Amino acid sequence: MATTRNPAGTWVARDGTLYMEDATNIVFSGTVALSGAFAHHGHDVSKAVKNITVTPPETSYEKLDLVGKDSNAFQDQILDEKPVGNAQIQVTLILGEDETVEDMLSGVNTAVTGGFTRRQYGQDETSTGTVAACVTLDSTDAAQTNEVSFAVDNAKISKLGDARISDTGSHWEQDITVVCLPKDFYYEFKD
Repeated sequence: MATTRNPAGTWVARDGTLYMEDATNIVFSGTVALSGAFAHHGHDVSKAVKNITVTPPETSYEKLDLVGKDSNAFQDQILDEKPVGNAQIQVTLILGEDETVEDMLSGVNTAVTGGFTRRQYGQDETSTGTVAACVTLDSTDAAQTNEVSFAVDNAKISKLGDARISDTGSHWEQDITVVCLPKDFYYEFKD
C-alpha cells in the first residue's frame, strides 16, 4: 500500500515538476525512468507554471448502423474504431524576467545591442523545432516511494498563446500547448 503525505491521498501542486528540452538532447530508454532522462539536460520550468493538463491519446468510436436486426430485435450495429488522436500537454506559464520555453520554438533569434534577444517565429532555420517534456509527480518522503510521470517526445509546441494579465493586481501569463503522436507519449508509475 502506498503511503501519502496528505489526508486525501492525492497529489498536490508542490509534488509536480515540469521539464522541457530540445528533443534531440533527450533519450528515453528502458534503463532510466522518464524523470531521470531529464536529470542532466532538461530545463525545470516548474517555478514558472501555474496550471498543467496532460491529455493522453484518445481513441474514438463511431456507431455504424447496418441492415438487419439481431436476436433481440435491435438494428444491427458495429463500432468503427477511428485512428488514435494526438497526446498533448497544456500549461499556463507565469511570465518572468527570462525565457522559459521560447528558445525551444522554431524560429530565428537575433542578438540585439544591449543584451537583448529578438525572436521571430515561423521560419525553421535554427532548430528542429521538436521538444521533449516530462511532468513528474513525486512524493517527498525519504524513500521516494511514489512517482508517476507523463512524457512526450518528438513533440511540437503548437500554441504559444496570448500574453495576458487578468487584472491590475495580477501577473502576466501565457498558455502553451505541446502535441505529439500517440507513439511518442509515455505514462510511467514507480512500482
